[in-house]
Amino acid sequence: MKVASVKTNFILNLINTVSGILFPLLTFPYAARILLADGIGQLQFYDSIIKYITLFSSLGIPIYAVRELARYREDKRERSKLTTEILLLHGILTVLGYVAVYVLAVTVTKIKSDIPLFLILSAGILFNTIGVQWFYQAIEDFKYITIRSVAMRLLCLAALFIFVRSKEDLLYYGIIYIGGTVGNGIFNFFRLRRYISFESFHFRELCWKRHLKPALRFFVLNLAISVYTQLDTVMLGFMTNDTIVGYYTSAVKSTKLVLGVVATLTAVLMPRSSYLVGSGRIKEYVTLGNKAIMVTMSVIFPVTAGLILLAGPATLLLAGPDFMPAIRTIRIIACVILFIGLSGIVYTQILLPQGRENIVTIAVLAGAAINMSLNLILIPRFAQDGAAFASSFAEGTVLLVELVIGRHYISKFSFLNKTNLDYIFGTCVMTVVLLVIMQVVGPLGELWSMLLYTIIGCAIYCGFLVWRRNELYIYVQNMIVNKLIKS
Repeated sequence: MKVASVKTNFILNLINTVSGILFPLLTFPYAARILLADGIGQLQFYDSIIKYITLFSSLGIPIYAVRELARYREDKRERSKLTTEILLLHGILTVLGYVAVYVLAVTVTKIKSDIPLFLILSAGILFNTIGVQWFYQAIEDFKYITIRSVAMRLLCLAALFIFVRSKEDLLYYGIIYIGGTVGNGIFNFFRLRRYISFESFHFRELCWKRHLKPALRFFVLNLAISVYTQLDTVMLGFMTNDTIVGYYTSAVKSTKLVLGVVATLTAVLMPRSSYLVGSGRIKEYVTLGNKAIMVTMSVIFPVTAGLILLAGPATLLLAGPDFMPAIRTIRIIACVILFIGLSGIVYTQILLPQGRENIVTIAVLAGAAINMSLNLILIPRFAQDGAAFASSFAEGTVLLVELVIGRHYISKFSFLNKTNLDYIFGTCVMTVVLLVIMQVVGPLGELWSMLLYTIIGCAIYCGFLVWRRNELYIYVQNMIVNKLIKS
């Protein structure tokens, strides 16, 4: 099977991610001003519950399937057999997931207040299953993923502006919110026949049960991760109200926009790293890992500092004046960009390809325990700010435990070399200069603040890298020069 280069896949997935960033930048400000904090909060509360059911019905299959299929992508018979087995297992678990949907819909008072919205969002469970996104990631078909995702986002964007006009249109917003998942699932499922052949094996050969135990190991990991990525929203919903959830959603949305760029890199490299380790090409695997660390650190440090500095105008621009209480929340939770960015590389690029997911499981279980405990203590007193602090502290714990327990497997890779230290020092210089400029210039409108200070910050940071003759800068420069020469 012909596979594109890592650089091509990264560019394609970056386009997909950028469209994913632009989509909420266009939709969330509009929806937040129409539906206000309580409407956004109600939908996010329901969606967090649905994501938990999806998690249980997936049983760690997405990550497990990417790793396993990446090893057999050249063998059509084994690829077809493996995909069918995993899809059967996922289908059985999905039926159990809808049993949970029914029980919650008829027993939980807060859900019974708007059962139609809850059921509409539950469509994500089914289409997450038949969408087999893991298959296309495993075979590295990022061109198709990008084209399909961008097309569905454009359709949903048009539908949002047409059908959501008042606060009473929350149900329509729910349909549009889940519409991308539904559309992607339909296209993915029918396109699957291009890559698998049901005639290449007999159905009596199938043994879906053999995937249960290894997928369960990933499920424990995913469950622990979800405790501090979804449970905070669920706990806020039960312990406070929809408005508080709306404030928290606005803050988390800002960090997720940034983390999407980092996730682009890990999504591309994880199947390639698994393939290299499985092929015994360890030197290439380590080289790829060090490049991933370099690119990730070049992004997460300046962006974290920038988000803290520009939390005010970012909130006003993204959600409007009704979400002013989220400004402090953004500043508290911005640190998760650093922690998730680094721990994501350690997990997906270093430990997972080496089959050391047990180390990550221990790390996230520690983070989950801390997050849940802090949520119980802090949410009643500090509301969304307490949940933000709990998430940041938990993510830092996960990274620390991964580095300590997995130090033997991480030792081949370089984190604090000269190149990567440039990004830390460059961020410090950028932050100091921006603070001085912001004090001198004074307050501006939110749009002009974001544009002006973002441009100035980027110029200072990039200028520092140029002055230091940073390795990433030299690589980008050479790539541009080579392109111009070829042209």
